[in-house]
Amino acid sequence: MNFRRQLDVLDVPRLARTPITVIGAGAVGSFTVLALAKSGAERITVWDDDSIESHNLPNQWYRLADLGRPKVQALKALVLEMTGVEIETVQERFQGEKATEVTICAVDSMDVRIALWRQLHPRPSMYIDARMGAEVGKVMCVGAFGTWYEETLHPSSEAYRAPCTARATMYCASGLAAFIASQVAQYASDRPTRPELVVDFRNAIMI
Repeated sequence: MNFRRQLDVLDVPRLARTPITVIGAGAVGSFTVLALAKSGAERITVWDDDSIESHNLPNQWYRLADLGRPKVQALKALVLEMTGVEIETVQERFQGEKATEVTICAVDSMDVRIALWRQLHPRPSMYIDARMGAEVGKVMCVGAFGTWYEETLHPSSEAYRAPCTARATMYCASGLAAFIASQVAQYASDRPTRPELVVDFRNAIMI
């Protein structure tokens, strides 16, 4: 791909060299991988052990023809077709393997988030956690010593669980993916990142 229209904005060569791990290939994860590849990232590894079901199609970046396929398998094919980038995929649940320089948490369970943070040793230079409701999302960017982040981790039993009919929308997932990709690009360009960003898509509010 020709990146000449963003070469004065992003350090594309460094972004291409930066190893990135995305944990979860669902709503936020699938759009994030596409956004990163379109931005110039090439060393992307995606972990997910799930397969595509019909309720995934409205809010995840998959096609009708992908129903029943493993998410990472379908995602790899789509990213290659649209960007020429061949991502690495692991059709397993992430179990604390060594973190890469940039690691993105795109899971849908607080208990899994807690386990991931405890498993990541050494900590990545940039850890991004995306949390999504149907129309409100949060992106947190944490350095290797993000003690403040640990205070945001609470068991799933203490978290609000929305009804199954009010959990995800395409515009929230893709919108958060854009913010995640922008923060990775800022990091790769040696510019400041935002520790926390909250977006209310229904009311068009950003905090």
